[in-house]
Amino acid sequence: MAVAAIGWSASGCAVRPRTLSTAAIATQTAAARPTAERASGEATPVTYTTPHPPSAASPLDGTYVRLDTSWPQWWKCLRCADYRSAGGIWRLRFERGTLRVEYEVTGWKDLASYTVEADRLTVFNDPNCPEAVAQYRWQVQGGQLRLQALQDSCAFGLRAENLETEGWQSCTTDGGQPPGCAATVTTTTAGSASLPAGILISVQGGDSRFFATPPESPAPANAEDNSPPAGIHIQYSPKSVGYGLNRILWWEGNWIEVSTELPVTAMGVQFLGAAQIGWARLLLDEQEVWTGKTAELGHTLEQYGGYVEVSGFDPGPHTLRVESLGWDYRPVTVASFGFRFSP
Repeated sequence: MAVAAIGWSASGCAVRPRTLSTAAIATQTAAARPTAERASGEATPVTYTTPHPPSAASPLDGTYVRLDTSWPQWWKCLRCADYRSAGGIWRLRFERGTLRVEYEVTGWKDLASYTVEADRLTVFNDPNCPEAVAQYRWQVQGGQLRLQALQDSCAFGLRAENLETEGWQSCTTDGGQPPGCAATVTTTTAGSASLPAGILISVQGGDSRFFATPPESPAPANAEDNSPPAGIHIQYSPKSVGYGLNRILWWEGNWIEVSTELPVTAMGVQFLGAAQIGWARLLLDEQEVWTGKTAELGHTLEQYGGYVEVSGFDPGPHTLRVESLGWDYRPVTVASFGFRFSP
């Protein structure tokens, strides 16, 4: 991971050293080869050091999830280390000898073979560390899976840190399902809500700075480092994340708003980020006027998002508020606000 690019401290990259015992090194028993694809279309592990086990249920089988409460990965990263934990939903799926690991925010996935014997879990055939054979002590108690790494060198120890960081909630427990158990999450259709009389919503994909008629008096969302123009006021949750000109809305830091008493005829917000930016809604003077998935507003080069503008309101003081819809635990990148004035 390019640490300087995201502003994280070097301490965030520290890993715990681990040593593999001689017994943990398996001998090569078969040439690497892909196995048959499942009927569902999901890939199955490739044999690297140890043959993939026969398809058989184990007492560990099931789906487990955890919500990492640290900052989510809102940027695109082609060289980020595998298994480095970041905020959002992580999911483990144990199914008849195949382990699948999924990070919901970016769509990162991995798979491996596994076997279970008593309280020992052995993991192997991970394409990110094909020669590594790991062992964990596992326990499921009170609907929570706990993993303790006994030996695991995969991804410089990052896999072990990820898997044993916190308890994993079982998706088969009685009662309400933990966040992340559902395969897909549905919501209301994107678009305008029931609008007040005269209110209009305009949605245009891309970066509004390069529109034929860009918004006037643009105000960067991160007012902490960039003061807005006179007469324009920006407030946001102190738990949102400042990143350059942007504010990252996520989970507890899920709102930002702009207010003004200037004679504006339109107010808008620029969403712009990586492909994983999520759902948001707009409220004009506390009334919802738009809901949508910000990444689907537009796509230009490596940037996703667009500009959503509200107009048709009466003269006077107005507040435009942006809230992330945290049910999908995806970040929402707000780049700026824009305005239009009476002729």
